[in-house]
Amino acid sequence: MSASDSPSSSRRVVWLLALMGLVAYALRTNIAIAQEYLAPELGLTMVQMGVISAWGFQLAYTLGQVPGGAMGDRHGARLVLAVASRGWAVASLASGAVMGSGMVAFAGLFAARVLLGASQAATYPVSAVAVARHVPEGGRTAASAIYLAASTLGAALAPLTLTPLMARAGWRAVFLASAAVGVAAAVTWFVLAPRDRPAPVSPAAMRGAPSLWQQTGRLLQNASLRRLCAAYLLHSAVLYVFFFWFFRYLIEARGFTLLETGVWASLPYLLATVAAPLAGMLADRLAQRVGLATARRRVAISGLTLAALLVLTGAWIPTPTLAIVALSLSAACLISCEAPFWTTAAALGREGEGAATGVLNLMGNVGGILSIWLVPLMKDAWGWFAMLAFWAAVALVAAALFASTGRDDRIGTT
Repeated sequence: MSASDSPSSSRRVVWLLALMGLVAYALRTNIAIAQEYLAPELGLTMVQMGVISAWGFQLAYTLGQVPGGAMGDRHGARLVLAVASRGWAVASLASGAVMGSGMVAFAGLFAARVLLGASQAATYPVSAVAVARHVPEGGRTAASAIYLAASTLGAALAPLTLTPLMARAGWRAVFLASAAVGVAAAVTWFVLAPRDRPAPVSPAAMRGAPSLWQQTGRLLQNASLRRLCAAYLLHSAVLYVFFFWFFRYLIEARGFTLLETGVWASLPYLLATVAAPLAGMLADRLAQRVGLATARRRVAISGLTLAALLVLTGAWIPTPTLAIVALSLSAACLISCEAPFWTTAAALGREGEGAATGVLNLMGNVGGILSIWLVPLMKDAWGWFAMLAFWAAVALVAAALFASTGRDDRIGTT
């Protein structure tokens, strides 16, 4: 942390990052709301909308993780996140301005979502850089948990605010409003975030600096980081089961109506908004007795294990309401593990916090893509209960992998 950072400055960084995380998630989920009106008007099928989201946004977002984080390491969080968030606004504006129909509209919307994915890729790796440089080491897990929890709140608030707007003003208003919010967030961050003070680097040192891929290769020489990334891939694969298939589970397996499902589907995000910061504070408090690395590891292992047990409970309980509560708590436990993962990766990255967390999130998105693809195949072959039991086992494997990480002295102790 910079010597000039006061406690009030550190708190300001955390709440600004929470604002950026909330806005980022709201803007990435706006297409799921707008497509109900957008697709019929532009002559697009839901299969095409899936391609736009998976191979437009998601692929660009995944591939941009390491470059985005490395830019944060080199140029500082204030500048990079300000530029990136302006990209969110431009992408939203471009999405709302798509014209034509059929393949013309498809190409325009695909390009806009690629831009959104590429610009949002820097969000969380660069946020990790900001926390590492402006928050004291003993408070970083709680700080990370707060801005990560704000993202889940953004996912919960988006349908509550954008759906009524679309009903009154049409689908283009969803993207125009998103663009305005993106601009406001970019300006707020750039004006209020503290300036980064990178150490002066000579031209000779810059010429001798490792390339992005060399830096990534050096990071992956750390066995602890490799195991952590493998654990995060599995953790994210389980979490994406909730993100993408919980809505369908409530309708198909539990018999809820569409309107009932819309209400219950927000419960995991609302619970996580409360649980994640509490888990982060618990890790930082526990670190005062056992050290940062051990505290983060224990919280993550406990969260993953509890999530697995709750998945099995929710899949087995015959009462639909109790099942939903158990599964929602499971999702909240998984989200509460995010901060220990991210702060551990940043600690292992040392001065390359952005690149290290970029590698972590790249692996997490790979896990998400795999589970999005596998879940419907597994459900059709095995049924809902066996499919959920499989992912509960995956969560336990992730816990075992995390248990083997963090023993590197570069994580630090208190």
